[in-house]
Amino acid sequence: MAKHAEKLRVVIVGAGFCGLTAAIECQLRGMHPILVEAYAGASSHGDLLDFVPNAGRVFDSWANGRVGEALLAAGVNRAKTLDFYNQDNVMLRSDPWPQGIDLKGTFAGHRGAMHEIVYNYAKELGIEMHFNSRVEKYFDSDDEHGVIIAGTGKKILGDVVLACDGPKSLARSQLLGLPESRVNSGYAIFRAFFELTEEMLQDPFMAELTKKDEDTTRFWVGEDMHGFIYTWNQGRDCAWVLTHLDDADIQESWSFPAKKEDVRTYLKQAKFPEVWSRVLDLTPEDRMVDYKLVWRDPLTTWLSPAKHSAVMGDAAHCHLPTSANGACQAVEDAATIAICLEKSQGDVPLALQIFERIRFNRSHVIHQASISTRNIYHKNNWTPEMVEKNPGSLVMPLLEWVVDFDCQKNAEDNYDRLAKEVISGKTGTIEELSLPAGGNYDCMNLTEEDNKAAALQKTVPL
Repeated sequence: MAKHAEKLRVVIVGAGFCGLTAAIECQLRGMHPILVEAYAGASSHGDLLDFVPNAGRVFDSWANGRVGEALLAAGVNRAKTLDFYNQDNVMLRSDPWPQGIDLKGTFAGHRGAMHEIVYNYAKELGIEMHFNSRVEKYFDSDDEHGVIIAGTGKKILGDVVLACDGPKSLARSQLLGLPESRVNSGYAIFRAFFELTEEMLQDPFMAELTKKDEDTTRFWVGEDMHGFIYTWNQGRDCAWVLTHLDDADIQESWSFPAKKEDVRTYLKQAKFPEVWSRVLDLTPEDRMVDYKLVWRDPLTTWLSPAKHSAVMGDAAHCHLPTSANGACQAVEDAATIAICLEKSQGDVPLALQIFERIRFNRSHVIHQASISTRNIYHKNNWTPEMVEKNPGSLVMPLLEWVVDFDCQKNAEDNYDRLAKEVISGKTGTIEELSLPAGGNYDCMNLTEEDNKAAALQKTVPL
């Protein structure tokens, strides 16, 4: 590694999975990452989160596999199948659960528990981290690159600034000069995570969902609604997520305490089965959240004009959950940028332009597909006969080109060629200059006679 690459100070805003991964990968490659986070420490909040091998292999590479082993042990690792049901509680299909077939790099479980594992590894590595430090200003001039902390006015300088500051990204406006562009997607999520008591386990519906020697993963789909229920940890933990049509005004806040009466209303409208009502009854109301799904229009660039700063993760491509790969794409961003910074030998603008060209089309296609996948789920009358006729449609959108992908090898293999194109000034749109996405979602499309999405679509125009 070139000496001046080792000296790079990398200011990273946001200690979610994107920011933590970027900090860890930069630290492992000899740079000096500086992580800045508004919250007090590792997040204990959240419900379900999944990583598949395109991101999981990055975690597996750390500490001789120790981090991956910890994530596996903490999650839903003893399920055998993911079972799909319609609103009448009729089973539509049953697919192997990835961890049940020992697929390396696949992790699913409580978001907070998984975040703490990654945070603890960053702490173990001695990464410089500033918590309780909310960024109020980004700056990126020819002379200085960094952030100013609210309240104290403290200035943190670096050679490069990576804004992993989420869907509410301040960097989008201050670094990229973009207006606020959040759009209500027309949908929201009720979500919950709670520990099961012995009394809860006596309920017949919950007893059927829990097993001491096997985790349970189930998915229900109906018009304008779909949901998951997971139970794991020897039947002690339960989480559920319910995505539903919603037209609430989200200008002030995106996340609210959820009310059981509201969830019941949506369950009744969608005619979801009794198991959902019973699980809702057992859920402590203070463990429920009503989270409004906000869509972000795709960006034309992720880089500041001075090209010493970049937005990444949800700040660059805010996926709807139906992509089933949003967190994974953030990890791909983080692992890729570290390689580009290392290989650039201190030339930050070169590194960031190559990073963008490696990641842009792939993340864009997966980002955009989250809408079409949601419509496939919500706008069709699912029956066993329809699933049999269209076996590739009612699936998690985890196609081989998405999952079986090594983002680090991809960056290593393509860096030199893209560097030559950047240095030579090759012209074209960002889509033309970037690597191909690697695939598409055509196999999930329904035939015209079966596809009701166009006639039934009720989403808010984008």
